[in-house]
Amino acid sequence: MSTHLFVRSCFSLLDSTIRIPDLPRRARELGFDTVALTDHNVLHGAAAFAHACQREGIRPIFGLEADCLFHEKKTPFLLLAKNNSGYRSLMKLSSRLESMPEAVCSEDELISACDNCFLIAYGEGGWFDSELINEDRDGILSKLKAMKEELPAFDVAVSYQDASLWRIKNALLKRCCMSLGIRTVALCKVYYLKEEDAQSYRIACGIRQQKNLQDPTLPLISGRWLRSKEEMAAIYDAEDLERSDEIARDCRADLKLEKTSLPAFKAPAPLNSSQYLTQLCLAGLHKRFGSAPGAAYSRRLKYELSVIIKMHFEDYFLIVWDFIRYARTQNIYVGPGRGSAAGSLVAYCLGITQVDPLRYHLLFERFLNPERVSMPDIDTDFPDNRRDEVIRYVCETYGEDHAANIVTFGTLGARQVIRDVGKVLNLNARDVDMVCRMIPNAPKMTLDLALSQSPRLRQVVNAEEKLQKLFAEAKKLEGLPRHTSTHAAGIILSKAPLSDVIPTMRIDEGITTSQFTMEYLEERGLIKMDFLALRNLTIIDEIVRKIQESEPDFRIMEIPLDDKDTYALIRQCRTVGVFQLESEGMKNLLRKMQPDCFEDIVTALALFRPGPMDNINLYLANRSNPAAIRYPAPALKPVLESTYGIMIYQEQIMQTAQIAAGFSLARADMLRKAMAKKKEKDLIALRQEFLYGCRRNGYEDQTAGELYELVLRFAGYGFNRSHAVAYALIAYQLAYLKASHPLYFYCALLNSVIGDDDKSAEYISECRRRGIGVLYPDVNRSLAQYAQEKGGIRLPLSAVKGLGYNGARAVLEEREERPYDDFFDFVARAVNRRINRKMIENLISAGALDSFGYARRTMSASLDDAMNYADLVRIEHDGQVSINLSLVSKPVPVRMKDDPIETSENEKEALGFCLGPHPIIAIREKNHIQADPLVALRQKRGYIDGFGLIQQVHQHRTRKGELMAFVKLSDETGEMDLAVMPKLYGQKCPELIKGNYILFHGKMSDEESCLAEGFRLIGAAHQ
Repeated sequence: MSTHLFVRSCFSLLDSTIRIPDLPRRARELGFDTVALTDHNVLHGAAAFAHACQREGIRPIFGLEADCLFHEKKTPFLLLAKNNSGYRSLMKLSSRLESMPEAVCSEDELISACDNCFLIAYGEGGWFDSELINEDRDGILSKLKAMKEELPAFDVAVSYQDASLWRIKNALLKRCCMSLGIRTVALCKVYYLKEEDAQSYRIACGIRQQKNLQDPTLPLISGRWLRSKEEMAAIYDAEDLERSDEIARDCRADLKLEKTSLPAFKAPAPLNSSQYLTQLCLAGLHKRFGSAPGAAYSRRLKYELSVIIKMHFEDYFLIVWDFIRYARTQNIYVGPGRGSAAGSLVAYCLGITQVDPLRYHLLFERFLNPERVSMPDIDTDFPDNRRDEVIRYVCETYGEDHAANIVTFGTLGARQVIRDVGKVLNLNARDVDMVCRMIPNAPKMTLDLALSQSPRLRQVVNAEEKLQKLFAEAKKLEGLPRHTSTHAAGIILSKAPLSDVIPTMRIDEGITTSQFTMEYLEERGLIKMDFLALRNLTIIDEIVRKIQESEPDFRIMEIPLDDKDTYALIRQCRTVGVFQLESEGMKNLLRKMQPDCFEDIVTALALFRPGPMDNINLYLANRSNPAAIRYPAPALKPVLESTYGIMIYQEQIMQTAQIAAGFSLARADMLRKAMAKKKEKDLIALRQEFLYGCRRNGYEDQTAGELYELVLRFAGYGFNRSHAVAYALIAYQLAYLKASHPLYFYCALLNSVIGDDDKSAEYISECRRRGIGVLYPDVNRSLAQYAQEKGGIRLPLSAVKGLGYNGARAVLEEREERPYDDFFDFVARAVNRRINRKMIENLISAGALDSFGYARRTMSASLDDAMNYADLVRIEHDGQVSINLSLVSKPVPVRMKDDPIETSENEKEALGFCLGPHPIIAIREKNHIQADPLVALRQKRGYIDGFGLIQQVHQHRTRKGELMAFVKLSDETGEMDLAVMPKLYGQKCPELIKGNYILFHGKMSDEESCLAEGFRLIGAAHQ
């Protein structure tokens, strides 16, 4: 049979092009009934491989190519799991190998693994490689004898047998093995599936090694495809093939290991977890509602607790309660809730959420379904600057081997794969960059989708053979994993040590990380908890702390939800920087809705989603004329009245099934889920049950059928009301803070985007429109962050490019000694603090030294003298460095006048945006141009009108030989790309010159560039 025992997948990052689902499929096509997966040091693909083999009817063999330290030499060995105990050994080895850079397994670990694994030593590429190349028979025999003495059992691989050179070497190796009674095995190393994939594999290696195909040091590796039985039989000896089949028959690991569970929460004695949870909830209920909370609340809490305890989820709730309690004790702001958890009264009583589920008609069964055993899913938002503190607490509480991050993989996405393959093919970087800019920057974008969506991209690619080849090669590698990373929010907890449950790894110096991706963890009993970092909570927290300096009793959760100024701000769409309400599409909806209550914000968040968007016009029409609403049944009016007869929320779908068909809410949730996921098998029975229930409740067959079809239509995209309410609360809080404390709001908002040029420019532009002054950074006044100051908001030193946090801190620490007297005083003292010339140049360009009274050109021209002065006043004595400013006189500055355009360009380079009076502002005002700034236009889609300064014009010849152009425009807020097609370019070519100002009309696409349809010259910078 000649079973393949060595196959790397794409999880041996960029050292294989084999995707996991393709491996068993190809093995089956070739007539194999079993195949191995043996990635280098990692088991990332093991779980996915097990599922893929099951689908294809192939028996999987789980293996590992492990780097080991054998006789003080690092060398790879192949280990194949005989059983699940062997697989556990592989997990431990892989976890160790991935725990630190250059880690290797010891001889003891290797010997221990041999109990339940087959061990195969390599000739070619392994411990005997150098002896084989030199045909050193004595050396080979010596090493084989050493292995026989130390290892309980092993085989020796015969590989690369299709190469004439290695056939000779392998014959020598076999003779040596036979003389010592050591068995040899056929081992065809597989790095790609088919023979024709060799070039793609070499390109992947080029990406990994950062080399191009012309580089002679990039190895040319051939013969590494998944060969057929006939191909194997033609190059390997029969006895070696038989041995591979013997090993394969004895490899029976199936990954059906014991599952783990959540750690047990340590409740205070003598209480158990359910008793302690009940006590905490009753205390929380009375804290929320007083000593007489009302029958509805008591009844709901009793019901929820009974479900939670019956499903054995009390430890889950206590663990979440505990880390949220910890966060609050450390003054870490916790979000009001997210997802379906906001529908739980238990979560509200525990302080996990801040949304009253009964007040907002939220359903517990949408969160936890008593008729379908599935784990609860409570995700929690924290400020993005303090999330890690909570995760660290959880890891310390439950132990580092019981908590872990979840691995994710950065892949060769559409743009990334073009850049990487372009480098390996040694293409012109400018051409590759041009192509990348044309690929839409949208989620789940692929090269095929980009070509179908962008006529301009198709035109450019089809025009040149080298670009066609680029796309052809890139498509073969697109989607392959490129590097490891960690899930943005997810943490897993385990009662058993994680190393007994899954293979783990370390990324950087962070906490342990799973080697399996998220979708394969729950089957091992591991539950994901999301600790989300939300920038908006950081903003709220910063504003609230500032308010509490003068109003100590201020509490954000106690603000009124009917504040008139807040709703006026929302109706006027002054929502830049307001969570969930700042996009252009959302502003258009708010403009039409004119919200005047909290429920309107909840509805807006739920409506402005793919799917529900289709009902916006009908919703608005019904909202403006409620008398025209026709409810599908009178009994459903209480459910649909708040949304003007339209099903927007998933909870409304559940309530409809409850009222019309008599479903329990748990059963209604199962119907909703089956409909949303289009589970045809489940829907057949549920449809009959729904229709029967409607008839039993007095509905005619036609009405029952119409109700079912109505529910079916909305179930696919109904939005989770619990999530909408929780996130609407964050949106309202930010809108309230913006309306009542605008200076604090903008200051915190700008602090949240330091380093993001586009957002900084957008928010600074907004400040100016609202009459809030934004002041230049200043070495004598700025702090490390944006800060309020008389006259407006002062930019921080950390906003200056190249200075960074450490540079800003050094300037501030030196200033604590005393303020800087003048330009030369600053340079001398800053240089002593390791502030280099480039940093000082950027500080000059950013305006941070303007207060010294010199023009920026003057300071730039005098910088050489200032640096020399700094050297002269620097004193080194006994290894100590100090400065004595009285040693020499300060230089005389070279007086020069600033040029406005140069000043603006330098300022933009140093800050990422232009803070001062950019020349374009005067041109815009002079010509009464009302166009939005470029930074705002880039976020729009469809037809736009814009205004900008031409920075660069790049001509390009189409496939037909016609000239077109790509134009880079700028204004005081940012830049934008403008594509000018041949016909328009032919008409307007003389006007497309660097330094000209143009007013343009065109269509924005997903790639944040504009296809020009017309423009006119407004003026030139030199005029």
